[in-house]
Amino acid sequence: MINNPFSSQTFQDVWLKHFNTNNPGKTTEVIKPISFYKHAVVPCYINLGNKLTNGLTYDLNLKATDYKSQVFLVRDIPSYQETTAPEASAALRLKKVFQYEGYITRVGNYESLDAYLNTIYKSNTRSKLRRNVTRLEANFTVDYIMYHGEISKTEFDLVFDSFYKLFEKRYSNKGEPCGELEPTLWAFYTELAFKMVNEGIASLFVIYCDGKPIGITFSYHFDSILVEALTVFDIDLYRYNIGHTTIMKMLDWSFNNGIEIFDYTQGDFDYKKRWSDDRYQTYYHILYDSNSLKSRLTASFLEKYFNFKREFRDRKYSTKVHNLKHQLLGGNKNKAVLLETYKIEVLPDAFTMEPRIAQIDLDAELYVSQRKALYDYLYMNPEPAKDLTVYQYENDSLLVKTKNGFLKIVRDEA
Repeated sequence: MINNPFSSQTFQDVWLKHFNTNNPGKTTEVIKPISFYKHAVVPCYINLGNKLTNGLTYDLNLKATDYKSQVFLVRDIPSYQETTAPEASAALRLKKVFQYEGYITRVGNYESLDAYLNTIYKSNTRSKLRRNVTRLEANFTVDYIMYHGEISKTEFDLVFDSFYKLFEKRYSNKGEPCGELEPTLWAFYTELAFKMVNEGIASLFVIYCDGKPIGITFSYHFDSILVEALTVFDIDLYRYNIGHTTIMKMLDWSFNNGIEIFDYTQGDFDYKKRWSDDRYQTYYHILYDSNSLKSRLTASFLEKYFNFKREFRDRKYSTKVHNLKHQLLGGNKNKAVLLETYKIEVLPDAFTMEPRIAQIDLDAELYVSQRKALYDYLYMNPEPAKDLTVYQYENDSLLVKTKNGFLKIVRDEA
């Protein structure tokens, strides 16, 4: 049996604490090692974690009989994992309901990151990926750190505080709700991540620029399988394609640390298609007692319900309902981050700075638009950002003192 993080005592205890008022989970002899909770309305048991698992596995003890008159729902079974099927003659029956398609890289099929990149990308794309890294490292002091097996509480708190703020900024800028920032859910992830990273069944990958986190990914680990769960990057550095650099560096770590499968999880996103070399299907498993009329009816209802949900989702209705609900009822109402358009002007060599103009901290929230404009400029004109000095200038423009002269950041009226 695979060492599944969602069956760990830590995951179960933390989930019960935050979502089921510390009620104990139900274990069975027939389905191991998953624990369940009883649904409040439908007469069935659902795996602990409910919608927050990213790939459950289980074994069946076909000699056990404690499934009598019961229905058990196990979410998120990926097709690349093997599970035991009930015997055809057994009263215990199984319904499999397809729900999502996911994407993976079969790391174990390649000798190295370079070998994999040569397989999935043409030379110009590989050059662009490496150029993104080169430009980032030319403009900042960059550290790539994988916290897996050990992280101090101080380091964790700093990373997770940045994690929250990056999500907040990213989704406010997109004008979309961010479900992960719902207070109860974020409290769950915060407690869970610290414990599971130190237990080695989860990880936090962080890209630091000049000591500041600008890309963070939280992942689960199933022995030789890594599953990406939450990821975000700083929109200030959008030009540098931090999301792609994150995947490339995590894949490199995977090649060097015995990972066989890198799972980008479910979701029809372009970056997953571009980086993966294989697809898989995620199923819900409904296990029920076929000798019980009530169990048969419940299992059939669940099967029809989840088929309907998939169809509803495939037609994009669920997204529309979610956005309408957010507009009507609100949600995690973050302070909006509105990026205005600024441009860089290179001042003539003869320019001299007036005395007594005020130096400013470009990292202040007030300057988010100007900061992005400057970082975009540095992408094409590399120079260490820490060596630049920024001043408040005439009107709302900023003056930047570089190694070789001066720049002006001004509003782009075009």
